Amino acid sequence: MTKTSLALVVALGTLAAAVSPAQAVSPYSESPSVSHAVRAGASNTAYDVFVGGVKRATYDVSDPAYTIRSTSSADGAQSAVISDFDGTVGRILHAVDRYGKSRFVARGAITSAVYNGSTLAYVDGENVVVDGVQVGRLKGRAPQLLGFTSDGTGLLAVEHPDAADDSTFVGSLVRFDLKSGAAKPLITSGADALYRDFKLVDVRGERHVSFIKHNEIYRCGGAEPQYLGLATEDGVVRSLIGETRNHYRSAVWSTDGARVAYEVMGCVSDKKLGPNQFDGLNGVYVQELGTGKASRVVEGLSFNYALTGLNGSEAVVGSPQKGYVQAAGLKASTLDGQVTTMGRLNRAEYIHQLWDTRNEFNGNSSCGPTSAVIDLVTYQLPNEFGVQVSQPSSHWSKWGRYITDEFSNRGTTFNRAMNDWSRTGSWKGAHGWITGYYCQGNPARPCASWESERDFLARNGAAVQQGNFTPAQVRAFIDQGKFVIMSGSWGSTAGHLSVVIGYHDNGSFYVHDTYGAGTDGSYDGANQLYTWGYIAPVQMWAA
Repeated sequence: MTKTSLALVVALGTLAAAVSPAQAVSPYSESPSVSHAVRAGASNTAYDVFVGGVKRATYDVSDPAYTIRSTSSADGAQSAVISDFDGTVGRILHAVDRYGKSRFVARGAITSAVYNGSTLAYVDGENVVVDGVQVGRLKGRAPQLLGFTSDGTGLLAVEHPDAADDSTFVGSLVRFDLKSGAAKPLITSGADALYRDFKLVDVRGERHVSFIKHNEIYRCGGAEPQYLGLATEDGVVRSLIGETRNHYRSAVWSTDGARVAYEVMGCVSDKKLGPNQFDGLNGVYVQELGTGKASRVVEGLSFNYALTGLNGSEAVVGSPQKGYVQAAGLKASTLDGQVTTMGRLNRAEYIHQLWDTRNEFNGNSSCGPTSAVIDLVTYQLPNEFGVQVSQPSSHWSKWGRYITDEFSNRGTTFNRAMNDWSRTGSWKGAHGWITGYYCQGNPARPCASWESERDFLARNGAAVQQGNFTPAQVRAFIDQGKFVIMSGSWGSTAGHLSVVIGYHDNGSFYVHDTYGAGTDGSYDGANQLYTWGYIAPVQMWAA
């Protein structure tokens, strides 16, 4: 059944979402090794590339949903520019010199590119290419280069499992040897620990890799702590700090070793405390490592202005679409602003995986089931199947029992049972059908199977197309009256699924985020406007 459009063109000034009142200032650092791309003025498809704060070149993207990713050599003499970047891979790689002269390098599935002096290395699919010569392969989905080793004989890289579930977002650090083509494991995700957000950083002149250590696939892991880590380029962990039961989205260490900046969001373990229990915690912080003092420099979590770097003692937040600002006394709500232009939406009911499900159900791992139910209700699931819920205030959740309770539809009884995120209960419905102990972690917790997501939609009568679609294809599905469920990283929250219900003329997409605005556990997740790069989708279901 085709979804109903609210209107072919909707005036969106009444929808709280994410268009900043004005683009932020140009890139922030005068260091020659720092390169960033920023959308050029009012254009939706042109990006200026800056190196050391100086504009070097302008490149176009083929779709307003795409951006540009750029890196530069240590002296700033050379820059690599990946165009049509979708948050995971780009399509074209150029090199541009200090005079702004550009040359074409490659076309393919370019995940990353790094320099060692004038030597350029990049990954195309799984192939590692150095100065135009393929020297070996990295395994898994979208492997990424962080940089050369300090002696220039190897590359530090991140591999991801090529799995049909959300464990594909977990990373492992390897050292790729340029002579032999072998990849040596350094920091490996497995049953005992999971790692993500690997970044290269030279601390006091020595090459290091920073990371976040976590024991769960999804953002909030109950009683298991998360840490900010720093390791040598040989994989020896030098520091694990900041133990928390909350969730680190990302972290950046300073080159002098004096401080670390990080984004953190609270993890809901007690639903009785409501969705606003972490208003005083969520945000961007800068911590002085000598004293341990941490200062919150952004109040709340922005989905347009992510933590990007450190400039001296100041954290920098931003994105290619919005530009970059130094963070001090900022509020995410002010940065994100409100929508003022036009777009298209299809009518969709909103359901929150925590706050619209049974009080005793821990829905932290139920983004996939909730997304599927959002897609189906009022269409293939026309009848209410509700439950009285206590938080954020007492309300009737019209569709909540489809997520947790057994029901029958179109010849299938959805009676498979699965624990919730806290490993308790025996929940059926969408949660029992879609989730299972598919992913890693210690202890393992339920996560969504991509095949089960498709199967649940199809058994309920939806005509499902599954794949990794382009932004243009997603807009075409929306024009046909469909929704598109996406599995992506959603601002470095690890794996997450939510439902795209419309699109904006600036290249962004309207989303019913099952975990709240900015994927932060809040209750205001309906009609959020996210960039393609924020979602960074790797699997989708159009239905």
